[in-house]
Amino acid sequence: MSSKCSRSCPKARPPAASSSRSRGASWSTSLPGSTPAVASTTTRPRSESSCTRRTCGFTTRAGMGVQPMLHRLWTGALAAALALAGVAWGGDRELVEAILARVNDRIVTVSDFRERLSVELSQQPSPPEGEALGRFAHSLFDTVVEEMILLERAREKKLTIDDEMVDKAIGELREQNKLQDEAAFKAALASAGLTEQALRDRYRHNMLLQRAVQSEIKPTEITEPEVRERYEADKEKYRVPAKVELEQVFLPTAADGSDRRQVMRTAQGLVERVRGGADLRAEATLAGGEIQELGAIPEADLREELQALLKPLPDNGLTDPLEAAGGVQVVRLVRRIPAGYRPFEEVEESIRRQLSQTAYQEQTKGMVERLKAEYLVEIHEDRLEMIIAELGGV
Repeated sequence: MSSKCSRSCPKARPPAASSSRSRGASWSTSLPGSTPAVASTTTRPRSESSCTRRTCGFTTRAGMGVQPMLHRLWTGALAAALALAGVAWGGDRELVEAILARVNDRIVTVSDFRERLSVELSQQPSPPEGEALGRFAHSLFDTVVEEMILLERAREKKLTIDDEMVDKAIGELREQNKLQDEAAFKAALASAGLTEQALRDRYRHNMLLQRAVQSEIKPTEITEPEVRERYEADKEKYRVPAKVELEQVFLPTAADGSDRRQVMRTAQGLVERVRGGADLRAEATLAGGEIQELGAIPEADLREELQALLKPLPDNGLTDPLEAAGGVQVVRLVRRIPAGYRPFEEVEESIRRQLSQTAYQEQTKGMVERLKAEYLVEIHEDRLEMIIAELGGV
């Protein structure tokens, strides 16, 4: 059965036979009527120098395939930083594997992608199914191919990431997550099933991808008129609901509730005196309580009983006493805040960052598409669909 292949190769050419042999791999491109493309590696005795092939940005040695694995640390930003780490297959064996995608002499095989997709899916809170699974797999595959293209560009431009850059990045990560203590850092890595070297390799990989992009893309200046235009276009995103700013006086009761009636009478007297002109703070102190600021709260978030009591009140008005867990509360309506929109000045920098990120992504996409036209790119869509179908996707 022939394999459908999408190819773009105006400049690059498949490696010559002698070159393939020197790398321990034989290549065949799939054309209509040809057999599926495979990359074969022949096991060599350990005493011989081992050859290498590139697989989705990771180097694999003959007889030992290295597949990307996704690990997450259990703590905040540390989890986001650790996207992938290498896990080795053991055992000396001959590997004959169908190629899923190829960029010049970099390849990702069917099992490479199966492994990465499986691990990525395992990290989802609610793994996608059906059509959603198909979209997820296609998106991940696009990312894999993009990484291969950017890594190839980094190789062409002889870009590298030195140890000092990796040290600095990991140092910042540890500081952000309060993991300066060596024992705490190693414990966090162990809980994620990672080694420090795997973490360093992942950082170096991601930083190299970023550097490849930044070597050709210049920052885009976002002007204030552009930011204002986006603010007006997306204004509904910045709508804020009607709120009420509240304070309360809380009077505690005994644990067994034996004094609840007395505390309720005290609270009622406080309300009547303040409504008659007395100072709330002084009355709260005399009653054995204190004023607590509750802040601005959306009206819809309040319990119905409190909403009903607040509805007829003017600003600075007091509710009647309310029974609450552990005591009695009297709520003061400081002011009503009508529904509206967050002011432009409050969201300006956030919008500017969004526009800048969008421009960066668009330029990166354009760069990748340009390089895709220059490189030998081979994609086997039928094999991707086979992987998706195996998992029940559409």
